[in-house]
Amino acid sequence: MRLGLRIALLSAVLAIELVGLGFFIKGFFPYKKSIPGFASQQDQPKDIGGKLQSAYGARQYDRLVIMLVDALRNDFVFGNNSAMSYTQGLLRSGDAMGYTAKALAPTVTMPRIKALMTGTVPNFLDAVLNIAESDTSSSLKFHDNLLWQLKNQGKTINMFGDDTWLRLFPDIFTETDGTSSFFVTDTVEVDANVTRHVRPELERGGWDVTIFHYLGLDHIGHLAGPDSSLMKPKQEEMDHVVRTVHEIVTKQDAQRQIEDPNAKPTLFVLLGDHAMNEIGNHGGNSHLETSTVFVFMGQGIHGQPIADQGKNALSALLTREVPQINLVPTLALLFGVPIPKNNLGLPLADLIRGYPDEERLWLLQLAAHQMYGVVQANDGDTGAIDIDASSKTPLHCDKEQDAASQSLRCEYMQALSAHRRFVDSESAKAAEMAAVAEREYYKFMEHANAHLSRTFSGYDLKAMATGIALFGVVALLLVGLYQSYSSGGSGGGIISYKTKEIKVSLPSILLLATYLVSVQSSSLIEEEHQFWYHWVQTMLLLRMIASKSFSAGSRSFAQMCLFRVVRAWNQTGQKWTGETDIRYRLNNSHTRLMWILVVVSFAFFGICAGWVHKSALLSEPAAAFQARRSPLHSPSPDIGSSQNNSKAINRYKRRLAYGQRILRGIYATALANALVYQMERNGGWEAIGIGRPVWTAVRWFTPTDLSDVARFVYLLTLAAAGVGAVCAWLRCRVGYSEPAVASMLEGLVGILPLLMLLARPHNIPVFGMFMAMFLLFFPQLVPGMHGLNRRAAVAQTDSEKEPAARCGGWRLPALQPSKALVHLCLAHASFFALGNSNSLASLDISNAYAGVSRYNEVLVGVLLFVGNWAGPIWWAVAGLATFVLASSGSATKGRRLQRLVEWLVAAHLWQALTLLMLSIVVTSMRTHLFIWSVFSPRYLYQIAWFVAFYLLVGTVGSTAWLAWTM
Repeated sequence: MRLGLRIALLSAVLAIELVGLGFFIKGFFPYKKSIPGFASQQDQPKDIGGKLQSAYGARQYDRLVIMLVDALRNDFVFGNNSAMSYTQGLLRSGDAMGYTAKALAPTVTMPRIKALMTGTVPNFLDAVLNIAESDTSSSLKFHDNLLWQLKNQGKTINMFGDDTWLRLFPDIFTETDGTSSFFVTDTVEVDANVTRHVRPELERGGWDVTIFHYLGLDHIGHLAGPDSSLMKPKQEEMDHVVRTVHEIVTKQDAQRQIEDPNAKPTLFVLLGDHAMNEIGNHGGNSHLETSTVFVFMGQGIHGQPIADQGKNALSALLTREVPQINLVPTLALLFGVPIPKNNLGLPLADLIRGYPDEERLWLLQLAAHQMYGVVQANDGDTGAIDIDASSKTPLHCDKEQDAASQSLRCEYMQALSAHRRFVDSESAKAAEMAAVAEREYYKFMEHANAHLSRTFSGYDLKAMATGIALFGVVALLLVGLYQSYSSGGSGGGIISYKTKEIKVSLPSILLLATYLVSVQSSSLIEEEHQFWYHWVQTMLLLRMIASKSFSAGSRSFAQMCLFRVVRAWNQTGQKWTGETDIRYRLNNSHTRLMWILVVVSFAFFGICAGWVHKSALLSEPAAAFQARRSPLHSPSPDIGSSQNNSKAINRYKRRLAYGQRILRGIYATALANALVYQMERNGGWEAIGIGRPVWTAVRWFTPTDLSDVARFVYLLTLAAAGVGAVCAWLRCRVGYSEPAVASMLEGLVGILPLLMLLARPHNIPVFGMFMAMFLLFFPQLVPGMHGLNRRAAVAQTDSEKEPAARCGGWRLPALQPSKALVHLCLAHASFFALGNSNSLASLDISNAYAGVSRYNEVLVGVLLFVGNWAGPIWWAVAGLATFVLASSGSATKGRRLQRLVEWLVAAHLWQALTLLMLSIVVTSMRTHLFIWSVFSPRYLYQIAWFVAFYLLVGTVGSTAWLAWTM
């Protein structure tokens, strides 16, 4: 099969896979089913008591202040080490009521605000849309929500802070001042911009609802973690805002009630949208990420005074947990507005406890009626209820015999019946009957909440099945395309019937089989790093066993030792994520050592660049090399036979030498600026003991503004790519034997300044170990390590195999894994080794804004991917360098491109089978308890692996670069 035809077929297959992915995403990540329209007072049920039908509910408050502190974890308010002393004082005195509010995954801002205002379980895809500031498809303009209900009652609503509110609630706010939530490097101005509105806006009057959304605490978590020295000052700052708001509204309420005895007080709510884990990130469903706060303050709020004023006085609030969505019905009832139609939350019992029994049961009847409406909307067979008839006859509900919705209908009727018994009871038994009715209402709502939370997803199974079918077709086509290499003499393919040979190695078969099994388990998905860590060591061990010399075996052993250190660097996953690791020790007790390792790593990168640039691989023309090649290869034409050609070639050589000197200068400058950026941004120069005069002198040679330093590194990286491309073209013009080898090695070291700029400081030494592992594959690149003939070592290919084992005339699979297979394992393992996991909480957005002056979705998205996939990207470049090194001196340009396409087919067969299996798993597990907390995030990661890594970086990038440099 011709090369051009294979490329066309591969492109067509990948296009089909993208179409299949589109179908599956459409079916698996639809917008939630919701009841259309907005609740109104005409929707209210008939009051069983018959006395309260003139009003939807007796409102207790006129005005509302919501202070939302992004990522406010419960221990930041209730914990022993909290710096929020004023808030804790209100809780101790009983003037405030506190809860640990449990959020659901995904724990990112947009879906959490949706939950807080609608009482629903938001669409998981909102975690992706959360990043896109221009997205309007997630707007709640046409979905019932608490703010719309308050606005519909004539309330004036103002918002200051995170502009996510403006996207979600267009046309709701009167006064606004939005700030971008994604400039995580800003921890000061982003909050100062909100605080400057607090006193003027509250004291001005004329408002009914005011929302303040603070972002600085979340940004500190992303930048430095919850134990940062910046965290307590930020908590003190937030506590001061709480005090200011509380004092202002308390004073205003007193004055308003003097002027108007019918005026109602102001309710002040301090809350968080989500929390953060032990390293400051969020998005997953760990206990730390989901444990945020509710603190209610204002007249009528009577918490339990705490006599014990000791350090652990508020520790009970850390375990006093309520669902976050319970805020919606609670506020709706307290303000006398209809509960949003799709709400799944329950009223907080403590906050409606002050109502008389008759009014409290009426409010619970309203809440239960609204939730029963959601049950009806999700099951058309659940009929309406005649309150007069159903509330007079006690019922017995059989949960085992009845369907879930019918069981809920029965429980709702039981609650109405208990309510009727209270109305008909004698005064002596009224309190007891009220308590029974309240328990029945809450039992129904709790069971309805549990049932609806599991079923409140509208999957399009036809679209999902179409996607899976297309994935199956893609897998079969890739198998056929890869098998076509078995007859082409390339050494590829799966089975060769002509030579009776199984061509894939045994490790690759076992790797694929075990991986396809692992994605079916939620625990193995959470701990996927263990899978890759063990396979990397297994591959290296097999290479050591199959080595034909002591030096080769010792290098494999050294790689195993290096990787053992790498795997201990960052604990990740779920089970051991909180365990002490090297990262923790370096950031806490050995900061100076960490920065010494950072500087040493940068110096090592510079040395490696010198080895690359001085290598004979980069400077030997074809004629010199051809003289030492095998007689099987015909010599190149005499490029010096023509005087004119000789002059042209000498001119190109001079330009090439000049270009290489420029390239070395660009790389050294970029590396130095990346180091300066890291040390300035994270205080490394102070930790390492560099005096301010010395550091000031160093900074004199770099851009003054830190953002300009990052932009300078970006510019130098682009310049290095451009100069490298020109040098590659010049090598081809001069007639160098292996221009691709030189270009790929230059790319391997040239990409490091960009990756180091976006890396966490503690991860920089890990890249040093990655580089050392790569050099151990090719010792001839290191001066002094010439145990093998230098050119022979470079030309050594992975096609060398151990003596064939045969069974029934068939050659059995090889035991020794190829370098390509080892690089595949290292690419995936490096993703986890840098601290990532299959949870959205591990996404590090702190450096996605390095050098970004204003929010740009595309730029930030690219930097976010490069920063989090830095390890796999580096190993992808290393794999391409390995490819050209292994085939140098033994392959023509066409043969090398054909071999590259073969590699790409094998890689895409791997990811296509993974995507197919994972799609089947999430479809079959769509009702599983962990579908949104484990399987869905894993699927989002698989999309990123396929589209961004395998397709764009691995296929488009590698093919384009290699085609240009050969």
